[in-house]
Formats: sequence, C-alpha cells, structure tokens
Amino acid sequence: MNESLKDQLTALGLAAKKPDRKPRRQRKSQADTGKGKQGAVDISLDQAYRIRHRQERQQKERAAVRKREQERQRRQTNQRIKALIKASASHDEAADIKRNFIYKGRIRSVLATKEQIRSINDGSLGVVYLSGNYHLLASAEVEEVRQFAPDHVPDLSGTQPEGELEHPVPDDLIW
Repeated sequence: MNESLKDQLTALGLAAKKPDRKPRRQRKSQADTGKGKQGAVDISLDQAYRIRHRQERQQKERAAVRKREQERQRRQTNQRIKALIKASASHDEAADIKRNFIYKGRIRSVLATKEQIRSINDGSLGVVYLSGNYHLLASAEVEEVRQFAPDHVPDLSGTQPEGELEHPVPDDLIW
C-alpha cells in the first residue's frame, strides 16, 4: 500500500499516464527543426511571402502562356479564313445595295448587287467576318469556315428572337 492513489488509478486504467518529460536540450532541438506540438511546420513570415510571390509568378506565367496560345490559334484561324477569301470571294465593284443582318447583337451590312442579294437570300452565298470586314463567299466555303470558326459566320436567316414572339403585333393594327 505504498502506492499513491494516482499510481493505483493508473494501474486500473482510470487515470492517464503523464508522458515522460524530455530533457530541455531535446525539446530545444525539436523546436529548431521547425516542428511544433502537432507536427505542423512553422515557417517565418519572410518564407511565407517568398512562397506566395513564387506562386503568384507561376500563375502569371501560366496565364501568359495561355494567352499566347489563344493568340496563336486566333492568328491561325484568321490566316485560314483569309486564304479562303482570297481564293473565292465574290466582290463586285458595282455593288451598291446594302444587305443588313444581325451579327453579335448589332445590325451590320455588306454591299452587294441585286443578283448577289438574291443568292444570299437563296442560301447559295453567305457572309464571313474577318478583321472588321464582311466578305461574300459561296455556301460551300461558308460551311467550311463554320466548321473551324463558327463565330466568324453571321446568321443570315433573319429569324426573330424568341422574346419578340411573346408580344406579336396584331394584324389589324393600323399605323
């Protein structure tokens, strides 16, 4: 019965055993390695700033590479369209009639002759956008452009947006 109450409770498993205390030198050497109580790494503020700066620089470099790739693809697309336009564009110097269409939410126009406008309305001619200009091409070339650059081919169908169909103008309205 020389045992203390604490020792008796610990032997029965009712009290937790205190961890062995390490000498002061061992605790100091653990702190020097940068590991805390739970094993987390403590870094200095200077190191944290360097890590953040490195990550930001890598992120900017990735964004620049992505932008250069997009620019390269855009130039390549424009070169392909330019080659098609040069080979088979239907440009008539006597074109004096505007054919209006909606492209990217705005009303645009292309100059054409009466025969070309009939062909556009039939679907045998189409319009292709390149560098601020609109060019008339045969429907086969327009479909070829649509395959690799659909955003360069405006819709000439002239359909009304769905929102306008909700409130149609009555036929018996007199202006």
